[in-house]
Amino acid sequence: MGGTVYDHFGETLPGANVYIKDQQSVGTTTDLDGNFQIRGNVGDVIVFAFVGYDPVEYPVTKEEKNIVIRFRESSLLLDDVVVVGYSVQKKSVMSSAVSRVTGEDLDMGNPTNVQNALKGKVSGVQITSNSGQPGDDSKIRIRGTGTVNNSNPLYIIDGMPNSEGINHLNPSDIESIEILKDAASAAIYGARGANGVVLVTTKKGTQGAKATLNYEFTYGFQNPARNVKLLDSQNYQMLMNEMAANSGKDLYFPTPSSVNTDWQKELTNRNAPVTNHKLSISGGSENSTYFLSFGYLNQSGIFAKGYSDYERYNARLNHSTILMDAKDRNWLNKVTFGSIISYTHSKFTGGEIDNNEASGLIASMNMLPPTETIYQDNASVLEQYALSYPNYIKDKNGRAYNIINMNEINNPFAAMQVRNNTRKIPQVFSGNFNLDVDVLPGLKFKTTAGMDWTFTSDKRVTPEYDLNTTNKNTLSSIVDEKIEARFWQWENIVTYTKSFGVHNLTLLGGTTMSSYHLSNLKGTDYDLLVADIDKGYIDIAAGDRTLERVEGKAEDHRLASVFGRVNYNYDEKYLFEAVVRRDGSSNFGTNHKYAVFPSVSAGWVLSREGFMDNRPGWIDFIKLRASWGQNGNENIGAFGYTSMMSMGNNAVVDGQVLTGAKTSGYVNSDLKWETSEQTDIGIDLRFLGNALTFTADYFHKKTKDMLLEVALPEYTGFKTMKVNKGSVKNEGVELEASYRFKIDQVNLRVGANASYVKNTVTDIGDERIGIDILGGGLGGTVTWMETGKPYGFFYGYVHDGIFQNQAEVDAHVTADGTPKQPNARPGDVRYKDLDGKDGITGEDRTMIGDPNPDWTYGFTLSAEWKGFDLYAFFQGVHGNDVYRFYRRANITYANWDETWLNRWHGEGTSNWMPRVVEGDPNNNTTWVSNLFVEDGSYLRLKVLQLGYQLPSHILRKAFIKNLRLFAQGENLFTITNYTGIDPEVGTRNGFDGGTYPQARTFTFGANITF
Repeated sequence: MGGTVYDHFGETLPGANVYIKDQQSVGTTTDLDGNFQIRGNVGDVIVFAFVGYDPVEYPVTKEEKNIVIRFRESSLLLDDVVVVGYSVQKKSVMSSAVSRVTGEDLDMGNPTNVQNALKGKVSGVQITSNSGQPGDDSKIRIRGTGTVNNSNPLYIIDGMPNSEGINHLNPSDIESIEILKDAASAAIYGARGANGVVLVTTKKGTQGAKATLNYEFTYGFQNPARNVKLLDSQNYQMLMNEMAANSGKDLYFPTPSSVNTDWQKELTNRNAPVTNHKLSISGGSENSTYFLSFGYLNQSGIFAKGYSDYERYNARLNHSTILMDAKDRNWLNKVTFGSIISYTHSKFTGGEIDNNEASGLIASMNMLPPTETIYQDNASVLEQYALSYPNYIKDKNGRAYNIINMNEINNPFAAMQVRNNTRKIPQVFSGNFNLDVDVLPGLKFKTTAGMDWTFTSDKRVTPEYDLNTTNKNTLSSIVDEKIEARFWQWENIVTYTKSFGVHNLTLLGGTTMSSYHLSNLKGTDYDLLVADIDKGYIDIAAGDRTLERVEGKAEDHRLASVFGRVNYNYDEKYLFEAVVRRDGSSNFGTNHKYAVFPSVSAGWVLSREGFMDNRPGWIDFIKLRASWGQNGNENIGAFGYTSMMSMGNNAVVDGQVLTGAKTSGYVNSDLKWETSEQTDIGIDLRFLGNALTFTADYFHKKTKDMLLEVALPEYTGFKTMKVNKGSVKNEGVELEASYRFKIDQVNLRVGANASYVKNTVTDIGDERIGIDILGGGLGGTVTWMETGKPYGFFYGYVHDGIFQNQAEVDAHVTADGTPKQPNARPGDVRYKDLDGKDGITGEDRTMIGDPNPDWTYGFTLSAEWKGFDLYAFFQGVHGNDVYRFYRRANITYANWDETWLNRWHGEGTSNWMPRVVEGDPNNNTTWVSNLFVEDGSYLRLKVLQLGYQLPSHILRKAFIKNLRLFAQGENLFTITNYTGIDPEVGTRNGFDGGTYPQARTFTFGANITF
């Protein structure tokens, strides 16, 4: 028999499963044109199945060659199954706030890491890349920054919590990701759910499906998406001479230099390659399923060639088998065993190129003068190097690098060679085993045992070097550290499901216990026989044995919990859910070791009411829902409730050194859980035959009893003590919409989401607590937290224009005639005297910027036509500020960016950018002020992909099921007013001292299925 399968649009549907009912081993799948052929007998029932649709059963009454099957459009989306804590639920009867990203949507754009793939795809979730360096993590915030401590969400991978996050996963292995955003959905995870929960479900095989082999290969090349507009040599020399004149000094360049080094260009690894291989085999028999995958990623960095590379291997096996299926009884009639085993091996080559204005690679790139050369070839200068800098650095060809004396800023090519000889290799092995038992009709028992082992090798080799006068190392060294982390978890869950007419009830109860142990051993030795990372072992050191150092530490954590959940709905019209969880954590003392976290939610499906029977035909579904609950945060570190001992407090008694120890902190045995309480109100709508969907949520989340360090009287002997004192509030709105439609032969889909979040630190006492400071000897704190302000706000002086002449300087005085800025001259910044007394002091500082975006959004456009497909994904933020600090005032010879061409250089020339002057006597650029605050809003075309799927009649001859070729661009353009290298600053709360930027990548690939 044969025929064709169509989707709800009337388009042929490739990849649909076709099999004989009760004989799943007899089956096939539709080809690229939706056609199928299958052998059967009269009286058989053919089952047609596809993800997102209800199965269709077709009785065979005669031999047929042209069976036509059309999936009903009403089954699409509405009854999608969503993964929630410890079970799944139909989306139509959920009463909590959960967002879902399918594996198909996640894998669009061929992402190299999961966090980047999630960015902009889910409302209420802000994902900011820490940097564009390969393998680096992102900062994820679900419904705002929920605590001043650790605000990271809880990651659950196939039921197992994972402290390593999700970046080590192969994105192509993921079936779906669910984000539990409100307290009701996350309450089942109790003590760990305060910052939201990310549930990752990996792919599995299909029961009764034939083996399917899929291979995908991609190759791409990367370049910086944008550059900092730094001054060239001519403009730099012009400003340096102007600075000398303003400072009363001789010209720095009385004779123009012909050197014009573009450090940004020289440090860029042009067309840095990225290669990705992904192979999977999946299928199943009548009683088992399997999914086996392998992945390999090799990505070079766009800066620091050879010193910012990332390599990753992934392997995974998901398997399940029915051990017993006794159809002749209804008790203990089915037992299923499942196993999930995975392994990840990563390698980071070179050190982290962090956001650092003091001495980072990007900071050096921004500040190095274009009049300096990379290499030094002058023989007389090299003779001086041999005397003053005997350990000056040469490249692999023996050519000497130029020595540049600018304090911590030095020649980055030499610095990379001696400071970035690092190699970090994390290995993650996971095993998860479960047994499902059907005890009685509706009653199921599941026990799961899972284990994670993480082994990390971290090596650093440092040779002897002379980078400049202040950056020297006279003794080579090796640091070799081994870190081992072990985690196990055992869970037991009982679920009972029963329907009594229109009453539908599900009860779930369970226990979980887990243990985490980390230990490390770190050795340091000196005077290496050879300074080579490939020979980076302790025994290559020949130094004085007394210099050797060996150190280690350990961490432990235990968690034991009981939990329960009740789900009830009346005719899928009135919905109710209640959750309670009791957790016990080793992070707290006996006074507060246990805590209870409850939640409740309810929903009303108006579209199922009788009075809605006569509603317009274009309205398909209306659901109102509301929830309230409490979640905890126990991620505060171990033993904070008791006093630890610190070594190294030695004393000399009678000429003998005695080892001493003392308590490391003041004891607070009453430390307790941080608690997040959240209210959510939402609406879900479906229109036009479920083609148009819309979801909106309002939430109010407050975290209380945050852990803070408070000052102690000096007589205690300690400076601070941990207490439960602070609170933070996040309030906002989330919107999601999607629309599927067809124009002639073109299938189109539009999706969009947007989130508004207002963050406020509501109580940390009367203190203003600093977070991120200016480095490089400048002092001054940029980001702060304070009661009534958003977390991480910028705090500094307010720029009030430029003094245009001496008369304006003389007029800027206090009531008694004292100059407010005694060192000011024409061309300097005039600061606002906010308190109106004593001139310009620290009391005149105020909030000058907010790094938290008001809006986070993303939208997708996709189209399919006759084998061609087009996908575009846009992502952005609005309403946040970035503090851009690219030039240190205490580095006289540092370069400027082009904004300084608009500096004040005479009356009326500028009222914003000050004059250039050595030493910065008026603190124009030394003080933290809004001179450096810029709008960080941006809209970015994250992915644009064009693909083509070859016709099945061509592939069939080569025994190929599917073959798709595609090309894509990533980060093709960014619309922003920000003048820095990248408006996406994930570290240091929006303080950009030199962030490794995102890459613009062009990728070509092929996906083939057999």
